[in-house]
Amino acid sequence: MNNKKSTLNCPACKKKSQYLVDWEYSGLDDSIFNYTAKLCECLSCGLVYIKNITDERLSIFYARECSYFEKSHFNISSPENIEKYKYYRNTLVDIGLSNTKITDIGCGRGGFLKWLIDNDWDADCVGVDVDIKSIPDAIENKLNGSVNISFKEGKAVALPFASDTQSLLTYFHVLEHICNIDQVLQEAFRVLNETGYILIEVPDAERYKDYPIGTAFWLSIREHIYHFSATSLSHALFRNGFEVININRKILPTPEFIYPSLMILARKNNKKNKQYLCETGDISSFIIQSKEELDAQAKGLLKLNKKYSNLTFWGISSELFSLLPLLNFNFILCDSSKFKQQSHYKGIPIQSPETISKTGLLIIAPYLYGDAIETAAIEYGWEKEAILKLK
Repeated sequence: MNNKKSTLNCPACKKKSQYLVDWEYSGLDDSIFNYTAKLCECLSCGLVYIKNITDERLSIFYARECSYFEKSHFNISSPENIEKYKYYRNTLVDIGLSNTKITDIGCGRGGFLKWLIDNDWDADCVGVDVDIKSIPDAIENKLNGSVNISFKEGKAVALPFASDTQSLLTYFHVLEHICNIDQVLQEAFRVLNETGYILIEVPDAERYKDYPIGTAFWLSIREHIYHFSATSLSHALFRNGFEVININRKILPTPEFIYPSLMILARKNNKKNKQYLCETGDISSFIIQSKEELDAQAKGLLKLNKKYSNLTFWGISSELFSLLPLLNFNFILCDSSKFKQQSHYKGIPIQSPETISKTGLLIIAPYLYGDAIETAAIEYGWEKEAILKLK
C-alpha cells in the first residue's frame, strides 16, 4: 500500500477504498506514534482512516503515554461541558428516551452520568471505561437509593454485561479511537435488549473545513483513527444489525474550542430494514489541504532557522508531533508539564520554560493556548518581538 493504486476494503461500508496520503507522526521517548500513518479514503462512503495501526498498539498509548488527566478539556464541572451534557440529555428526551437506563461506554470521569443524576434523571446509570485511573472509585447512590449510578472497568470490545440486558448505550467520542469498529458494534448488539438503542457521537469530519483550528489540528490528534462521514457511520451501524433513527449535527463547546458534532441514534433491528442514506461531503480534500499547509509551515520554519541563532518550541502538543518530523535542524523543546519534562523527543530533553535560555526565536506550538503561553513567556523574560505563535 505505497501508492494511490493500492486498494482495500473500507472498514465502514466494505466497498473500495484507496491510499490517500502519508502523515508522519511522532511522540516522546518510545511512543507508538513514532511512525508514518497511511491514510486511506473510501470512494463510496467518504470515510478517511489510518490503515497501519492496531488496537493493541493504541492500548499501549492509553496505558503509558496518554495525559488526558492534565487537560482542562476533560473538566467535568466546566460550563462548556455542562452545556454539552444538557444537549445530550435533550437529545434523548426529544426522541422519547427520557428516564431510560443509560450505559455510557467510555465514560471517563463520569461527568455526563453524574450530571444526569444530579438533574433528576429517574433511571439507573452505569459508566464503563478502560482507564481505571479515570473512573470514580466508589458507587454513588442518589434520590434516597431509588436510582443508582455505578462505574465498571471494561472495554468497548468486551463489555462487562450479559447478553440482552441493556436498554441504551451511549458512545461519546469513542468510535474514532478504535480500529475494530465492527467488534464494538457487534458487542453493543449483543448486550442490548430487543428494543435497545445506541447513541454515538464523533467529530463531524465533513465539517472540519468549516471549523479549522490552526494548520493541522484535526489530523494531528494522533489517536483519532477514523474521520467519519454520516454515511460511513450509518453504513457501519446497518451492517451490524442497527437501524438508524436520526442524525443530528450541531456545534458543541469544550473548555478549549468549539467543534462540529455528528450524533447518530440507532435501534437494534434484526429485520434489516431500509438503510439510512444521506449525501456525503468531501473529507479527503481537506486532509490533503492540511498536509500541504503543514509542509508549507515547515518550510517557513526552515527559513527562520537560518535567521536566528536557535529556535525554541514551547508546548509539546499534538500539533508539534506532526510538525517536528518535517524539520531537519536542531531545536530546543520546553513545556510547563512536569509529566512531559521527564521525557525526551528523539534524545532531546523537554526542559522547563523557566530555565531555558531566552535567546533566538521562541515558537509557541499549541494553537489553543498561544495567548496564555505568550503572556507567561514575556513574564519569564522573552521579548515580544522574539515570539512566534503557530497558526
